Amino acid sequence: MALATAAQIRAATRINSANDTLLGVLASRADAAFARYCGHPRPDSGGYTMEAATYTTFPGRYDIGIGKDARIAVLPTPVIQSITSVHVDPEQDYPGSTLLAAGEYVKDGRKVELTSDATHAWSTSPRANKVVVSAGYTIADHDVLTQACIIQVAHWLSNTASAGSSNMSTAGQSRPVAPLGLLPEVTTLLDPYMVGVP
Repeated sequence: MALATAAQIRAATRINSANDTLLGVLASRADAAFARYCGHPRPDSGGYTMEAATYTTFPGRYDIGIGKDARIAVLPTPVIQSITSVHVDPEQDYPGSTLLAAGEYVKDGRKVELTSDATHAWSTSPRANKVVVSAGYTIADHDVLTQACIIQVAHWLSNTASAGSSNMSTAGQSRPVAPLGLLPEVTTLLDPYMVGVP
């Protein structure tokens, strides 16, 4: 599912349904641009996205003990939807014996916290901790991302012809042209989705 459908973008622009493929491409590009702006890593497959995707992470010594609680690891991903697996293995082989049971950890935003029942503690050895998660956003629950996508795509549609120019002449009048990067009003909407925001 895209951040915004072609119909939603059409409702905010004067473009017709013959251009739905273009609108879909631009919505996908906006999704990737938003994810990069927010500092989201690339998921295990596919391109950068704000939507839920699978991430394999290796939280290290700088990700553990946030708030001086050694049971907590903060992942460099968007908000965690579900945890697929957690391994703690300094040998980096990740056999079944190093797999933590589902009851040994809980998720909280971008944090994975080991419970008091955990059979392992987080390791500080390189790549010893392997955590696979589904992380990102369910677009139906985040209409602010849809709004940001509509605004950005409408901006691109209105200004593509003037790419690379700082001014555009229309009917003998010159007007400044906004750059084709992310608009300030869009980045304001995206700021709460930054990876550094708890």
